[in-house]
Amino acid sequence: MAVLDVRDVKLSYGIEDILKSVSFTVNKGDKIGVTGVNGAGKSSLFSIICGTLTPSGGNVYISKDITIGLLRQQTENDFSDETVNEYALSAFSYLSEMEKRIEELSLQLDGGEAHVIKEYTSLSDRFSALGGYDYKQRTAAMLGRFGFSGEDLFRPARLLSGGQKTRLSLVNLLLREPDIILLDEPTNHLDIPAIEWLEGYVKQSKKTFLIISHDRYFLDRVTNRTLELENGVSCIYDGSYSLFREKKDKLREDQMKAYLLQQKEIKRLEAFIEQQRRWNREKNIIAAESRQKAIDRMVKIERPQDKPKGISFSLSGTNAKGYDVLSVRGISKSFPGHKLFKDLSFEVKQGDRLFVLGENGTGKSTLIKILTGREYADSGVFELGYNQKIGYYDQEQQLLDDSSTVLEELWSEYSNLTATQVRSALARFGFIGDDVFKSVSVLSGGERARLSICKMIMTGVSLLVLDEPTNHLDMDSKETLENALREYDGTVIAVSHDRYFISALAGRILELSHSKGATMYRCGYDEYLAKRTASQQSDATPTETAATESKLTYEQEKRDKNRKRSIERRLPLLEKRALEIEKELEEIVLREQECQTDYEELAKLYEKRSALEDEQMAVFEEQLELEEEYKKYSE
Repeated sequence: MAVLDVRDVKLSYGIEDILKSVSFTVNKGDKIGVTGVNGAGKSSLFSIICGTLTPSGGNVYISKDITIGLLRQQTENDFSDETVNEYALSAFSYLSEMEKRIEELSLQLDGGEAHVIKEYTSLSDRFSALGGYDYKQRTAAMLGRFGFSGEDLFRPARLLSGGQKTRLSLVNLLLREPDIILLDEPTNHLDIPAIEWLEGYVKQSKKTFLIISHDRYFLDRVTNRTLELENGVSCIYDGSYSLFREKKDKLREDQMKAYLLQQKEIKRLEAFIEQQRRWNREKNIIAAESRQKAIDRMVKIERPQDKPKGISFSLSGTNAKGYDVLSVRGISKSFPGHKLFKDLSFEVKQGDRLFVLGENGTGKSTLIKILTGREYADSGVFELGYNQKIGYYDQEQQLLDDSSTVLEELWSEYSNLTATQVRSALARFGFIGDDVFKSVSVLSGGERARLSICKMIMTGVSLLVLDEPTNHLDMDSKETLENALREYDGTVIAVSHDRYFISALAGRILELSHSKGATMYRCGYDEYLAKRTASQQSDATPTETAATESKLTYEQEKRDKNRKRSIERRLPLLEKRALEIEKELEEIVLREQECQTDYEELAKLYEKRSALEDEQMAVFEEQLELEEEYKKYSE
């Protein structure tokens, strides 16, 4: 049954057409993913459906008695002086009013008036049927699920961070349970456990959902249809995001083939017509007219429109890089009343792709800031390897100057470049024409992200430190970034909640947990999930265990492929380092022979040789271990 019908909706601002012709129908229970590049009009379409924005043309039809709820990307102005708990409970304002009336009536019961007893009984029954006796507990549970507990509940909602406000708005929306739920980037400020919970909620819910998201993993798991906005028009496909991409690419390919074949046939007929007309005999003229009619009768196939231009770049490393990139020893960090991590130690080697995962509040971004010198640890030390050059990306893009234009922001950092070189670099990140004269203060989240990444990669770096790099990027930009990082020959440390992104790149995972502290996994994301799930399900029932094993079998092939690729990248680096160590040891032996009587120098050389021999043994052991594992994937 159709619950929403959008017919030929248009939206223009001046001479700029945002939506040219958008039409689609939504059936009850649909879970529709809405995709398109930044600026395609996705959020504007949601505002039109909700009635807060008037379209330039077309109509939106909503079935009778159907309610709609919207989670917007920007929620800054939605809050007054209500506390977090009060704002969440406002989803049940009708129950609160009923509760007050029931209390008033209960004080009048002693009078024994029939109409009071009747109203009290009727209202109490309705209150109970609507969940009046547990709505406060449900609200508290939902707030806890999204990271609000304890003293957070009594804080004024207007004082929350942007991410917390988004999460609180999501809590309020889910508690209200409208018939059609519109979610605009719901996963942007959620940690992975909260995203997984939301996935389960959407999948099990019988409500209708339209979801704007750049989280491909999320869309693949929850949606059954995909609506794409491209070049101002819409097209809806059956299937999840990945299936939509396959269908769209095939459709574009087939349309291009058909277009080229038709153009070839038209040119052949036109050449025949021209030849016949040159001969200019009666039968030639008749033949030419016949072929012209054939051309005129053809249903012309349109050439597929070019894809909207996305960002295009590559990452270059630096030649001055060593095998030892970063050593972290005993790092601890706490804030008043809140311990993040304690005695955290790990090593990062050349070529590693280390992802830091964990719930919100476990200190992922704080750790990144410590390692890049933007925050101080309470104790412990960390050391960068010789001549390492760091490129840092901040999820809040706080390293941009809002008083600058886009052009000035980049040029001030690289004043040795010409205006043409700077504008060329900006063009690869989608800043074309007058875009370069925009003030940084008016840029969207996606534009700020693109500008930050552009600044970061202008010079070669050996270590990329990335804090939520995909948060504001559209799908194509994410895939471009993934491909660039896959080809990048340096080292990457990243914090991300984008599971598709993590799955594509991670070679090692550092998990930070409130309960278990820090755990290092020397594997990719899918294998990490398998290990985590196996640990959580160790006491599960046989049925639960069987379901888990079935899921793991389904994903095994992908895990093996990712792990094999990770080993192929790691083994040459180990072999290179083994040769370097051997050469360094030879040099130390020669130096020891030259310093037989300099006992202080000999002691230093001995200490260095011992450290190199220990590292050599570790490299050999890792080589053997990986070679044995690689045989398993090659059989």
